[in-house]
Amino acid sequence: MTPPQSRPTERRRPGAKAHTDRRTPQPSKPAHRPVAERRAAVEALLAEGLSDREIARRAGVSPSTVSAVRKAQGATKIGA
Repeated sequence: MTPPQSRPTERRRPGAKAHTDRRTPQPSKPAHRPVAERRAAVEALLAEGLSDREIARRAGVSPSTVSAVRKAQGATKIGA
């Protein structure tokens, strides 16, 4: 009786990720709000005169996003 044939072992580079089956359900990520919606929320809070940190916390965005919106508003006013 012959032994069952086995597949040759695959060699991977150190640190390489193992192949994952794409059919395996992955945990769903929360849907992102559209950019226009986030920007509108930040602009509304900017009008209240809040700090970038407080605006970021309330709008659910990063402080750098608030800063970018603030800079974009300033550029629009200068160019107008």
